[in-house]
Amino acid sequence: MTAQDLVFPSAVPYLDGMHHSDGYIEIRFGPRWKYISPVRVFIQNFIAIALSDQAKADSLAMATSELLENAVKYGASEDTQCVVRASPSTGVIEASVTNHATPEGVVELEALYKKVTAGDPLEAYISQMRESATRTDGRSQLGLARIRYETGAEMKLDITPELLVTITILVK
Repeated sequence: MTAQDLVFPSAVPYLDGMHHSDGYIEIRFGPRWKYISPVRVFIQNFIAIALSDQAKADSLAMATSELLENAVKYGASEDTQCVVRASPSTGVIEASVTNHATPEGVVELEALYKKVTAGDPLEAYISQMRESATRTDGRSQLGLARIRYETGAEMKLDITPELLVTITILVK
């Protein structure tokens, strides 16, 4: 076990069930705004090549970019990990972003996650847009609702006792 395994212990478990024809990329970086755009383009190109589906590539690139932006805005450390897995045989794409959070950030994220994953994706997105219009703190908190609505993704939130946060999206 390496030091990286201790920092991100759940970084690659979803790769265990990978089919030999599946492709994946794993990117680690210090969360900086300037890296998000090139990572988005890289992911978009990876998915377009792996699945030959430009619409799905565009959608997943947007979703991953939203998750990375959240990691930069709300992360508590300089280390962010992004893993994207594409299965050409099924057309399924799984993307996850992992970073450390503060205790306050975890509480806020859990509440937001509960709101945006309950009920109809469009209604949750509209509700978040309405709430965003009345916020005075400059934070829209639209990212997760947008991802769920625009991609139709299944979402999963994992938080370890060490406050390591992983948001995984699965798009079929």
